[in-house]
Amino acid sequence: MFLGEHQHTLDSKGRLILPSAFREPLEDGLVLTVGQDHCLTLHPRADWQRVLDELRQLRPTDSRQRMYARMVTSSAHADALDKQGRITIPPRLREYAGLTRDVAVIGADSRIELWDRERWEAYRSQAMESFAATDQPLGEGML
Repeated sequence: MFLGEHQHTLDSKGRLILPSAFREPLEDGLVLTVGQDHCLTLHPRADWQRVLDELRQLRPTDSRQRMYARMVTSSAHADALDKQGRITIPPRLREYAGLTRDVAVIGADSRIELWDRERWEAYRSQAMESFAATDQPLGEGML
């Protein structure tokens, strides 16, 4: 399980050090791909099969579902942590997420999200206001 928010910096080669608390589940490899809201999602290799299984449940005859599955899988990049706990983010994924230097590394339960720090701060600010104004649970069994 990945939790919390961490601030890190990309180096000139597009490498990012991941928080030490996040590294153990990634020791067997990871898959990085596009996520919603122009962030990247990082999945432990062991969890990637679950993601693929969910994508296979989408209907190929539905253009939105077909497009979604294509974008996730065609953008996927398998990687492994180096000895310093770094990953390399390909240029096309950095471009999608607007990652240039400062990166917010967000724990999101079964995955990690990588955000441009300014974009994350703007999103978080708006989302926290909406969250604070929420007066009803989102579904059964919610807190």
